[in-house]
Amino acid sequence: MRRTIKKETNLNKLQTGCSPCMREAKIMEQKISDRKISEIKINEIKKIISSMFKENN
Repeated sequence: MRRTIKKETNLNKLQTGCSPCMREAKIMEQKISDRKISEIKINEIKKIISSMFKENN
């Protein structure tokens, strides 16, 4: 019997991602709209992050 060794992949170093992830990243970029992180209010960050976990975006 032959065993395959699972190779661990660092997802942070991938050049591309899966389409749902890429779509969510594009939506977040649009919501941030080229502002510095320091310019975004905490409540706005919470709203952006929580919108990622809702079933119907």
